[in-house]
Amino acid sequence: MKRIAVLAATFIALLLVLALGEGGGLPGPKSADAATTTWIWPQAPQFYTVAGGNQALEATESVFSLPCTNCWITRLEPDLIYQGDASHPDGTVANYNNNSNTDGVWLHHFVIVDGCNLNNRIIASGNERTILQEPPGYGYFIGPGCSWLLNYHIHNSGINERHVAIRLNVTYQTTALASAVPVWLDVSSNLNSEYTAPANPTYSDNHTGDTGMHADYTMSIQGKIIGMGGHVHDYGISVSAFNTGAGDRPKDWICTSVAGYGSGSVYLSTGGSGAPGHPVSANAETLKAGYQQDGGANRYHIQDMTPCTISARMSIICPGDVIRLHTQYNNTSGFPIVDAMGIMVMYVATPPNVPDANNNGSWDGCDTADSDGDGFSDRVEASTTTLANSWCGVNAWPPDMDNSGYVDVIGDISAVASNFASKVPPAPDRDDLAPNPTDGVIDVTGDISTMAGLFGQHC
Repeated sequence: MKRIAVLAATFIALLLVLALGEGGGLPGPKSADAATTTWIWPQAPQFYTVAGGNQALEATESVFSLPCTNCWITRLEPDLIYQGDASHPDGTVANYNNNSNTDGVWLHHFVIVDGCNLNNRIIASGNERTILQEPPGYGYFIGPGCSWLLNYHIHNSGINERHVAIRLNVTYQTTALASAVPVWLDVSSNLNSEYTAPANPTYSDNHTGDTGMHADYTMSIQGKIIGMGGHVHDYGISVSAFNTGAGDRPKDWICTSVAGYGSGSVYLSTGGSGAPGHPVSANAETLKAGYQQDGGANRYHIQDMTPCTISARMSIICPGDVIRLHTQYNNTSGFPIVDAMGIMVMYVATPPNVPDANNNGSWDGCDTADSDGDGFSDRVEASTTTLANSWCGVNAWPPDMDNSGYVDVIGDISAVASNFASKVPPAPDRDDLAPNPTDGVIDVTGDISTMAGLFGQHC
């Protein structure tokens, strides 16, 4: 029996929004600086032809006609549209239209790689059309004379040949913005990022570092994660990134991105440990029109990957950090999933786009020095989102929660004590001010005792 592997058509966009902490943000562009254009490839009257009968079109090509050059892209909104198709007007969204067996074309995935820097995958998206959105003050720079490498995989579950094109709504500006480095993290060691999730047992948890998988990732850069997203296929529960705690660096989960399915979807996954970084089930999402296939209302593919909420402490990347990915599937299909994926991409703002209070070349999040002499190292102040170059003032001294200039019970100590035994998050970054480096838990021996020891002292 031939099994058609129609696994979730979602290749997550490379960037999901994560706001910078206080004291480390950059201003957003003025509205007059931004422009929006629609980029369609191939350009009309050309189009991609995808044969019917569960066929797929997959290729990589170089593209020299870009939406802008010498510009900073701040937003990319992807789509697959009909173009040159006799049965649909140009520009009509192509995605299981009319829930019929004739209009079954859909976007499995596409990836755009910067031709001027082949290490940078600018965006990867799929049938869920996840949007790349840079945080305020940041953009991805497209240099003059650069090209894109476009890899695409377009599937046609219908019976008729269809003609389509990829469309991007692009927001950009020509005034300079800060840039961040995209870092690709992949459970699989294969060039196509695929591995096999078994059918028995149905629940599987694969990691980088496992036999046959990609090695754990040792960081060579320093900076702050400003955005991070994940990608799995149908029957996937989630993908998580873990800092293994090399040296005295924090050992903790950085981010867990959980898959979302339509209510009642046959792909919605349950099972797993429920431990941090290993959710018990994927999320149920609101049904989106046009995601069903095979005529069944319950056959809704993966529709979403949750964005990451990363604490200031775990957003710090230092040279030598070792990151491990975990990917969970609960495969109830009865067949091995031969093209399972587990991918995360993090955008890291690097010097000079992150604070360096003492200008020694080490950004504050990795610096053990105490630049302002307030008793708290620069790396602790990066975790608490306070200013490493200012002792007194607003958001300057870590224990001065209410910015009063001294440590008291009501405004400071009680604020921290109210979150006793809580993890960060959900407790605020500011409450976790000890030890050095901070430990991500509000406790007596570290945080509350540090506050108590400073009671009544002025900055």
